[in-house]
Amino acid sequence: MSCTEIVHHKNKSIVLVNLANCSPQSTFTILDEAADVIAKSAPKSALILTDSTNATYNSEVSTAMKNFSAKNTPYVKGSAVVGADAMRKVLVAAIRVATKRDIRTFDTREQAMDWLVSL
Repeated sequence: MSCTEIVHHKNKSIVLVNLANCSPQSTFTILDEAADVIAKSAPKSALILTDSTNATYNSEVSTAMKNFSAKNTPYVKGSAVVGADAMRKVLVAAIRVATKRDIRTFDTREQAMDWLVSL
């Protein structure tokens, strides 16, 4: 199974970027894959759910996440993150500021998907 996939929730499509339990090297590969999927979306239409549960982060991953988010901003209608501990929430906040996007964190995928499809 791919770590980037289209999932459906309440008749809407969501791009799931599954970084759960990933090493930094795996994260780079998944972000490249996700960028390709998101770039096929119409402008301001993509709903993105990123699961960062237990992912390993370092400065290179942080930079890659910021670059990924900036690159896909033209296609994004909404972004949600699950699995963000305190450190990851700091990264999400930095990305939110850099991209000027409303990126929200949630405790569960279900909560995140409910919010995304409400947009």
